[in-house]
Amino acid sequence: MSDVETPVKESLVARQPICGLNQKTFGYELLFRNSAANYATIIDPDLATAQVIVNSFMEIGLDRIVGPSLAFINVSQDFIVKNRCRTLPPDRVVFEILEDTVPDRELIDALTSLSRSGYRFALDDYEFTNQTAPLLPHCEFVKVDLRQVSRDRIGEQLKSLQGNKLLAEKVETRDEYDFCKALGFEYFQGYYFCKPHIIAGTKVPTSRISIFRLLAKLRDPEVSTKELETIVSEDLSLSYKLLRYINSAYVGLKRKVESVGHAVRMVGTDHIRLLASLIMLTSMDDKPRELLSVSLIRAKMCELLATRLAAPNKESFFTVGLFSTLDAFLDCSMSDALDKLPLSDEIRNALLARKGTLGEVLQCVLAYEQTDLAAKDIRLDTTAIRNAYVESVFWGENLMNGLAA
Repeated sequence: MSDVETPVKESLVARQPICGLNQKTFGYELLFRNSAANYATIIDPDLATAQVIVNSFMEIGLDRIVGPSLAFINVSQDFIVKNRCRTLPPDRVVFEILEDTVPDRELIDALTSLSRSGYRFALDDYEFTNQTAPLLPHCEFVKVDLRQVSRDRIGEQLKSLQGNKLLAEKVETRDEYDFCKALGFEYFQGYYFCKPHIIAGTKVPTSRISIFRLLAKLRDPEVSTKELETIVSEDLSLSYKLLRYINSAYVGLKRKVESVGHAVRMVGTDHIRLLASLIMLTSMDDKPRELLSVSLIRAKMCELLATRLAAPNKESFFTVGLFSTLDAFLDCSMSDALDKLPLSDEIRNALLARKGTLGEVLQCVLAYEQTDLAAKDIRLDTTAIRNAYVESVFWGENLMNGLAA
């Protein structure tokens, strides 16, 4: 047997958003992992990493997984020294140097050469030690993991990083985001924007609750075409934006659509419900775009997995994924948010306790965001789940880009 067995081609690939101070998406860290159920014996992990990255990009395509944003990718010392970085375009990637990397002369020379060719680097999981300090001049970004370095130490040591852009990772709450922002961090990685920002004594604005009540009506699988037309037509702003989008060059209809009823007949009930839902969510412009993006990806992925499971009522699966960020949109607990909305018990149980098939599928989607499917309960292999994720990312980006056009 050879020293290296080729890894099983089936692998997970997910992305975690990196946002700037304006909470706009700057890039995504790509998370790669061999599927838990299909691990091959890997004696050379560096070659395995290279194969997973290259195969994933060849099979999926960089644009499909990150759109126009930068891709942050963990690479080993061997990957850099052996010039494998040059297999990817320098204007699309930032390579993350792992925390256990030894900064020897060979590595420094390789970094210098790659930097001259336009490649950018980030020092991952920096713990303010002398071992990796020689790498700092070659790294545009320095990533500090909030789970590995205490707050006191972060505040004390940041003066040593005057020439680097600071990126906080594992930012999971608004408090952590505010703390890092006050210290001078410019970039933030994590799902903090998917968590509610609850301030004691503050009530959810009635207008925001009204948006989600209307959204719940739109997502009702029993809503008739006539009811749908009425719901959309009664909201002047909604109907105007919907007709403007339907008549845009992006949609490409040959005939001008002049009414909501005409729009329903031209593009179909399901598409109108989707577009109307998206328009309502984008009206909450105090929330980051990435929150809506995550909501759409989860919704579509839940729907696709339901299709693969031959589950009835795929509309409910879409709704569960879409409303999985409801607490973040309303800045209250999920329980309080659901008390204000006319949703079925099945959807409520899925969102609150991950119960039933709806809840199991949502839990699978949430686990995939972290490339953690070791405990998945649904009856699908990891290839089907991975493909559903990639398709959902591509679908969500296209939909949002079209609405912004």
